[in-house]
Amino acid sequence: MSVEPQIRIWDILQTKFKAKALQETVYIAYDKVKADSWDRRNMRVEFNPNKLSHDEMLWLKRNIVNLMENDGFTRLDLAFDFEDDLSDYYAMSDKILKKTVFYGIDGKPETKYFGVRDSERFIRIYNKKKERKDNADIEIDSEHLWRVEIELKRNMIDYWNNCFDDLYILKPAWSILESVREQAMVYIIITI
Repeated sequence: MSVEPQIRIWDILQTKFKAKALQETVYIAYDKVKADSWDRRNMRVEFNPNKLSHDEMLWLKRNIVNLMENDGFTRLDLAFDFEDDLSDYYAMSDKILKKTVFYGIDGKPETKYFGVRDSERFIRIYNKKKERKDNADIEIDSEHLWRVEIELKRNMIDYWNNCFDDLYILKPAWSILESVREQAMVYIIITI
């Protein structure tokens, strides 16, 4: 790795090193002592595939991933953008999910979290248009732009293609129920 022009290495010791590759878009860390003490893999490679060209992905696979033993993902983030207002949507699951909602100054939800940050599956639903405006001063042309992010960790990664089997992201239509009592019960359940 030290002679490869695409890689910049630092913090080099006999049992560890840190590196960046492909114009700083890939982070690589090797630490045998830490891995042994924490019973984890000894090499970590972090990258966002959206920031790599096809040729860069092939280079990464050929020069880094294919040379690793016992490789696998430790975290996988899935993101879906919608040009609809998702402020009234909820994530429901067959499993219990903690819900946290942050409201804007207009009283409407801007960000919703389902689950806890350290769980195997953590879900965010947020106003991407507002986030881009607040954090990067970028105006989005669409009337609405909302993002649903699902962060998978540990065992859930192996089931990424089934991670939606018990998950429902929907807009409750409590107001179409005929019984006012049922409307009130459903409304209370979704606002708790």
